[in-house]
Amino acid sequence: MLTMWEAVQTRISCRSYEDRLIEPEILAKLTACIDALNAESGLRFQLFTAGEKGQSIIKMSPAMFSGPVYTFAALAGGEDPLSSEKVGYYGEKLVLYATQLGLGTCWVAGTYDRNSIKVDVPDGWKVWDVIPLGYATDRIPMKQKMIRATIRRSDRKPEQFLESDTAYADVPEWIRKGIEAVLKGPSAVNQQPVNIVYKDGKVCARIWKDGRGLQYNDLGIAKKQFEVGAAEAGVEGHFLPGDGAEFIIE
Repeated sequence: MLTMWEAVQTRISCRSYEDRLIEPEILAKLTACIDALNAESGLRFQLFTAGEKGQSIIKMSPAMFSGPVYTFAALAGGEDPLSSEKVGYYGEKLVLYATQLGLGTCWVAGTYDRNSIKVDVPDGWKVWDVIPLGYATDRIPMKQKMIRATIRRSDRKPEQFLESDTAYADVPEWIRKGIEAVLKGPSAVNQQPVNIVYKDGKVCARIWKDGRGLQYNDLGIAKKQFEVGAAEAGVEGHFLPGDGAEFIIE
């Protein structure tokens, strides 16, 4: 099984899936993971899966995805910024765990037909994102390569994620490792609206630009990615909740 750091390195936004069901034992592990995440976070993540092959369980945009999607997770939470951040943080925990299990995933906020699914959502809550889960095809279709190439052209460099009076090369190695993980993480429409602030010996995560309404999702994702990177460099810790919140070394 992949380590968390290996999962960060391996994960890509998978938009092309094999015509293959996920095995029952893998589904059981995903279900147990979602139950644990819901218990810890107070969110309502739900797993949906087809009983047999033949038709996708959710309608994805044919311009963005190919192959059937037989399993997906719906990520539901409150409509406030803190809930949005928690969806990003705990959703990325799920994504990395699925990657460890050998599955392909993709964060999807809009390029699917909402009328094709029925999700149990409490009043005042919403489905922020869905995550298709399945096995990536060996060959990436040309349209998927074009989408990926277009997205990657807008990637920022690692030093652009840092706000500090210290040069990037001179900040502690664990912070650079954390930023490396943030850079490799998913982001809504690739906005990458989160920076890492290092000043007066403190590390914080800050939203620096609007992310089309999903910047708090991205804040949670970035925080989880940074924590994995820092741990790989030997520094265990976690971020406090909220925009501009501090990283606490454990």
